[in-house]
Amino acid sequence: MGRWAVVAQETEGLGDNRIWGPKVLAEVEGSREDALDELRRIVPAYTPQHPFNGRRRRLYRDGDDYLLITQGSMRDYHCVLTVWELLWDSERPEVQQERLAAAGDGAGDAG
Repeated sequence: MGRWAVVAQETEGLGDNRIWGPKVLAEVEGSREDALDELRRIVPAYTPQHPFNGRRRRLYRDGDDYLLITQGSMRDYHCVLTVWELLWDSERPEVQQERLAAAGDGAGDAG
């Protein structure tokens, strides 16, 4: 069991204040396959922040990652959607405790 985040990485902001930033769309507790199922559920309807009024959407897949390219009035924008495992969270110490316990379960098996 793990903790997973379905993440969109896209252009945020306008003009000179634009940045490439991640946004957690969903958190999943379970297997990687459970998280990928959630990603596949989210991807078809996901609408990135930019462009405001897209003319054309193209969705590509490479393994478990998706690339959404949306044509705007002046330029194309892209967004990458993927799954990441949560390894550490400073505000949720139980995440680290679970990982340490899982690592300890296999420590005595080496003989």
